[in-house]
Amino acid sequence: MVFAEQPPVLNWNRETRQPYGPLVDTMTRVAARAGLTLVWQEPWTRRRLLTDLDAGRQPLCTLNWALTSDRARRFKFTDPLGPAPDWVLLVRASDPRIGANPTLADLLTRPDLVFGFSDGSWADERYVQPALRAQAGPQPRPDAPNRERVRSGHSTLVAMVAKGRIDYTIIDRLMLDHMLAEWHIPPADMRTIPAPDAGPSQPGRVMCTLSTASEVIDRLNQAIAEEARVPLAGD
Repeated sequence: MVFAEQPPVLNWNRETRQPYGPLVDTMTRVAARAGLTLVWQEPWTRRRLLTDLDAGRQPLCTLNWALTSDRARRFKFTDPLGPAPDWVLLVRASDPRIGANPTLADLLTRPDLVFGFSDGSWADERYVQPALRAQAGPQPRPDAPNRERVRSGHSTLVAMVAKGRIDYTIIDRLMLDHMLAEWHIPPADMRTIPAPDAGPSQPGRVMCTLSTASEVIDRLNQAIAEEARVPLAGD
């Protein structure tokens, strides 16, 4: 198992050199049901993770990635691990420049507002890379001034919005309370704007190299189905 950290749901304990968090707990239960032993490596950057999985030279899997049409051609995916995301734009409640119901398309054209995104994420693929590819010339072009690329996940982006280092980002509302609590950010300091078409409608899945045996994917899918039938505490 390789992964990029996604606090607070997928973290790395540098003392024990083990991952922890709700996603790790879920994956551990699924693997046990599938009769598989997970060998976790240290966190990778998203860019390295995608590059190494794309090469596909050995069986590797990673956790909580959306199934997109481009990735479907390059990797093997399990069934969903959880519910579909509820995408929202996250902005500071005190920011007077952002109206009540802006669209993402409008915000992205504003040179005075900075969009934050994770390197190698679907947001990078959808909202940043097409513009870079459209620019002529053999040399890679830097991101536009109103784009801020980070090597961390959504939790860091939430903190950056709160601190004013970026002006908005796209977040799964289902995870927002956990991330605000992690950074001790008062919910009243932030504002969310519905953006249902901003990101993939697919929930997170286990994503593996093409060299991963199909039997492994089948066993994981069976285990995921069994796990989904177990009611959560309080349901």
